[in-house]
Amino acid sequence: MSFRSRLRAFFAIIVLVPMAAVAFVLFSLAEDSEVGKADARLAAGMRTAFAVYEEASESAAAPLWRIVRDRAFQRALARGDAAGVERRARRLIGDGPVVHLVVAGVDGERLAEVGDPAAVAPATAAAETAEGRRLGAVSASVTTASELTLDVARFTGLDVRLVREGRELASTLPDGADVPERSGDLEIAGEKYRARLQELHQSAGAPLVVGMYESAEGLRSAVAEARLTIGGVLLFFIALALASSVFVGRSLQRQVEQFLAAARRLGRGDFSTRVPEQGSDEFAQLGQEFNRMSEQLELQMREVEDQRRQLEHAIRRVGEAFAAGLDRQGIVDLAVRTAMEACSAQAGRAVALDARKMPSSSLGSDDPRLAAALEAAERKAFAVDPEFGAELIATLDPSMETPELRRLSAVEVNGVHALALPLRAHLGAGTDVQYVGVVSIAREGREFSERERDLFGYLAGQAVVSIENVDLHETVQRQAVTDELTNLHNLRHFHDWLDVEIERSRRFGTPIGLVMLDIDDFKRVNDTYGHQQGDLVLMEVARVVRELSRDVDEPARYGGEEIAVVLPQTDLEGAALAAERIRSAIEALEIARVDGQGKLRVTASCGVAALPTCASDKESLIAAADQALYRAKRAGKNRVERATAAAARR
Repeated sequence: MSFRSRLRAFFAIIVLVPMAAVAFVLFSLAEDSEVGKADARLAAGMRTAFAVYEEASESAAAPLWRIVRDRAFQRALARGDAAGVERRARRLIGDGPVVHLVVAGVDGERLAEVGDPAAVAPATAAAETAEGRRLGAVSASVTTASELTLDVARFTGLDVRLVREGRELASTLPDGADVPERSGDLEIAGEKYRARLQELHQSAGAPLVVGMYESAEGLRSAVAEARLTIGGVLLFFIALALASSVFVGRSLQRQVEQFLAAARRLGRGDFSTRVPEQGSDEFAQLGQEFNRMSEQLELQMREVEDQRRQLEHAIRRVGEAFAAGLDRQGIVDLAVRTAMEACSAQAGRAVALDARKMPSSSLGSDDPRLAAALEAAERKAFAVDPEFGAELIATLDPSMETPELRRLSAVEVNGVHALALPLRAHLGAGTDVQYVGVVSIAREGREFSERERDLFGYLAGQAVVSIENVDLHETVQRQAVTDELTNLHNLRHFHDWLDVEIERSRRFGTPIGLVMLDIDDFKRVNDTYGHQQGDLVLMEVARVVRELSRDVDEPARYGGEEIAVVLPQTDLEGAALAAERIRSAIEALEIARVDGQGKLRVTASCGVAALPTCASDKESLIAAADQALYRAKRAGKNRVERATAAAARR
């Protein structure tokens, strides 16, 4: 491939390919951004719809009380006269703003229903005599579904549809259109829409399903405009890079041709012709070096021993750098590779006794004769002899002094020489030193010198130090985010994780659930059976929570006897189901008493909330779950309570 062709390939690699990748990413981000904006508008429209509904419900309260306090109405209701109640109800709603009225007796039986059955946003009140005797219940609406739909559409600029028990009450969508009952991207009457549906529980009657719809035409236009802008900018940069590359490529090609001609003359032994030294850039400096080459050839030659000493010094510096690494596989690979290069070996490997503590590695030639020599050296390194026996006894008895590990073994098998050295490291929370593996190298024909053996032992020792540092770093990281008693994540990690999940939830428009769990009467357990029993209860409850959590869930000890579980991609109903499973499992626990006097049973109360149903941010999500937990405690404990949207707004 010519130099010019390589420049073109280089331009394609560093400019065109990254630009194409950037274009793809930017186009995707632009589309995601516009979809996110559309979802945000729909969510805001849904909040507006709920607010308009609540305002309509509140406006029905005053006329409702006028009806409930009507003497004639009360007398008919007290007699249980359904016909009289209906006649009086029709007369009362004829005098005021009420468009729909439902009257039920004390036993809940419906006595009368007058007005528009498509009315929504009812207010409900109990009908009582002056002496306080309950006569029944009355619900009244002053707003029809059409009025509510038009009000919401006027405030939000979106299309609105109200459905109750599968029947459409009112809609601003095209008449007669078949509307799918789901959120997301829809096609209605041949037009694309983005939809969001949410159920609204009324104080009386069946739940109302509110649908917010936005035409996708504007979304497509916004995405197309963003892509056009991004494409124009990228084309400008590509054109600029292409022009620059043509100019630079031609200049470089001329200078490379000059150096190529000079190198050919030097190859023929002609040192008389000088290379042009125009300018002051790197090419000019390279030309000066070409012109000095004939004078410096003898000065640049060094003796082989000097080179070996410098190589050994550099390798020792590499060995010292092992201790700073945090990649177990990289450390072992580098140790084997460096040992092979430093000792001129043809093959090398590291064999782990426990892959969790040290990974294995194999480099160089796979010649069976080299492999046989490596295995023989490794077996000899672990051969039982008096020295090895004393070392094992010292490991079992901490009071004895453990001999320094320098069990380097050297073998020769069919003309192949090999070295092996066991690796022993101080890992984990214990105080003992344990074997983690063995490292070995081999070459054909020439025995390893004493200097090479020392260098091999030094590199193996540095690899051990680095493995210990990796293990210590991982242990410290794990302890920093883990509660020691329950082995759950601590409060700090809980907040960090919840921040990440909420950001992901907002980016992709997925829900996120939160369960707040509190062990019932935990103080009584501590006071009656002692804190050791309380700790055992906490550990058992934490075990149940951990076992019933999904891999994507994040259980954490929130504080004291309170545990929180973050549930990604889980709505309020899903969070409530998960909490109920955990509550039932805790109720079924039988925990052994520390005094050996039988078993102990405990229960837990749970509060669940979800974003965006019950909250808008982390603080309000935690507050909503806490309020639900408080309601569960007040309602008798050992139960699951859901947060509400109203609780989040408070």
